[in-house]
Amino acid sequence: MCVSLQCQCVTAAASIMTIVSAPTPADHLEVEWQFDAEAIEPVATWLRAAAIPGYTVTPGKTKELADRYLDTDDWRLHRARFTCRLREKGDGAELTIKGMADAKGGMRSRREVNEPIAHATVEGVAAANGPCGVMIRHIAGTRRLRELFAVNTRRQTFDLMDELGLVGEIALDETSIPHGDATAHLARVEVEVPADCVDRARRFVDVFVAAANLSPVETSKFEAALLATGQHPLPAAPQLGPTQVEATMTAGEVAFAILRKQFGAFLTNEAGTRLGEDVEALHDMRVAARRLRAAMSAFSTVLPAAMERLRAEFGWVAAVLGEVRDLDVQLERMTEWREGLSADQASALDAIEAILHARWLLGRKRMLVALDSRRYERFVERFTATLRRGPPRSFQPGQQPILSVAPDLLRKRYRQLRKLGDPIRAPSPPEEYHTLRIAAKKLRYGLEFVGPIYGKAAITFSARVTALQDVLGLHQDAEVAVDTLREIAIGRGRRLSPETILAMGAISERYRIHGGQLRAQFPSVWKPLLGRDWSALVKDMDARERRARVRRQ
Repeated sequence: MCVSLQCQCVTAAASIMTIVSAPTPADHLEVEWQFDAEAIEPVATWLRAAAIPGYTVTPGKTKELADRYLDTDDWRLHRARFTCRLREKGDGAELTIKGMADAKGGMRSRREVNEPIAHATVEGVAAANGPCGVMIRHIAGTRRLRELFAVNTRRQTFDLMDELGLVGEIALDETSIPHGDATAHLARVEVEVPADCVDRARRFVDVFVAAANLSPVETSKFEAALLATGQHPLPAAPQLGPTQVEATMTAGEVAFAILRKQFGAFLTNEAGTRLGEDVEALHDMRVAARRLRAAMSAFSTVLPAAMERLRAEFGWVAAVLGEVRDLDVQLERMTEWREGLSADQASALDAIEAILHARWLLGRKRMLVALDSRRYERFVERFTATLRRGPPRSFQPGQQPILSVAPDLLRKRYRQLRKLGDPIRAPSPPEEYHTLRIAAKKLRYGLEFVGPIYGKAAITFSARVTALQDVLGLHQDAEVAVDTLREIAIGRGRRLSPETILAMGAISERYRIHGGQLRAQFPSVWKPLLGRDWSALVKDMDARERRARVRRQ
């Protein structure tokens, strides 16, 4: 394993074996075995004389590689679990984005995206318009890239063949990493293999490991350079303070702990949301924003007034996230919409999918503008600073014991749930079901917030509320699908084919029937909320509050 540099030149006698396929597409999966060795030259000598039945090893070219690794000042690419490499190539350069992945048993699989660019400079990267340039702009936003370190490598290559043809390329690297007046040296071998050649290469690798006395290495070249240059990337979310909730805490301490936990989840998912390749990142960021607003509302009486202004900012962020997330859901539904339709009817929905995708692109553009704005940056800075300071000791409402505040918090939300839910019947309008769903969500969030205090009683009742919310959520999804199709038919009807209109009608009818089935299920998930589970929770809350009051006296 490579050793960090401490004001002197350190040589790490290491080697990694990687097996590479023939020309790869711009965006592909890189699979590599990685091993340490005592030195490079004995490995090269062994490869030149290798005589493993079924395999042929042929010396290839020797290359001089000049690489620089880049990131923003706040490590946005690293926080998104990517590295950015700029490699000089003749008169131009190659820009590479690699995903980060842990090595398992010496094997590492990660995404690699390549793009040729005109100039091996930060400005050249900024002008890149291919897949790497787009990824960088989405993740980095308005932040400018900077050079982290340079890596210079002399690489010897060997082609690995079997009876079926080329398996990969074995590359032996002698690498130097300059840092100030010192230079770290690595002796490594990189060998990369396409996923469908792993089994073909495995027997050769096993023999190679035993014969050359290799051992698995866990540290990538990028990680080795970070160590050598003494750099420490920022985590995906900043350290905000304690996030544990305990019964002995004040209400203000509990509120801040909840806000810290949810804001950490919010920031952790920002990079994935910006990139837009994993819909779950946006979903989780939006949910965190909702929970933050719910916590600010639930604990409003024990939080300083400044929190209300920050809650309004979360409303703004949640709105731009929600627009894109709702379109994600609608696009995901296209497969469901096509189920049960004829081939002609299914293809007729292509026009609807195109409309939704165009809206999604516009929504993402608005979302990225918001996330890149100075308003958003100031908001994150202010909220981070507020959470780090913690609850002000001079604000007396926040000094109340959580065991005195939590019961009223939950009772208030339960009363609102009963007020909205008791009158509901199957013919009730969809708006009443939707309003009840929002009330159920607020109660469930409240139960989640204080769940660690009340344990089993809160968990049991929370499961009842979740069952209600699941049915109401599916009902709302059906209503949204019908409303979306109706809105498209009204606004775009003249541009749609008769086949598309008919297919939309069939889907709307399907959702109308499904909505009726869900309304029929409502009593079965509503009645359990009125029984002993709520009574047990109330009894537990009251008992804990009495015991705490006695201890304080």
